[in-house]
Amino acid sequence: MARGMDTTAAEVTVAEVNAFAAEQLPFCAGLGLTCESVALDEAVVRWLFDRRWTRPVDFVCGPVMMAMADAAVYFACFTRGGVVALALTNELKTTFLRPAAGGGDLLCRARILKRGRKVIYALADIVEEASPDRLVAQATATYVVAP
Repeated sequence: MARGMDTTAAEVTVAEVNAFAAEQLPFCAGLGLTCESVALDEAVVRWLFDRRWTRPVDFVCGPVMMAMADAAVYFACFTRGGVVALALTNELKTTFLRPAAGGGDLLCRARILKRGRKVIYALADIVEEASPDRLVAQATATYVVAP
């Protein structure tokens, strides 16, 4: 493959993903986002509860959940080809299903559903850690693989 992202499975560790995020993605540290796990075509991101990112009555603001989804999909892209900055967000659509108001951490699990030569399509589910069976939000994302 001469151009674009390698599509072969890559052994990627959480430590490698978090080191990349610390160095290249300062918004992750600013928002309190960390990678919790990676597996082939998926990643889980944690948001550490912080009242600075809530609306009145401790509802977590939408932009935090959108950033979680975007980061989780980006990290899932690393599971093929390794930790390389070759995927760009093309579209991110988020549906907010209920308020995240538990006052605890949120988890976002992203799964790549389709991976083409130039386009990656993924789904990201966001839940409160205390209620992992109840979706707070769901996002779909399309990423473009840079040449």
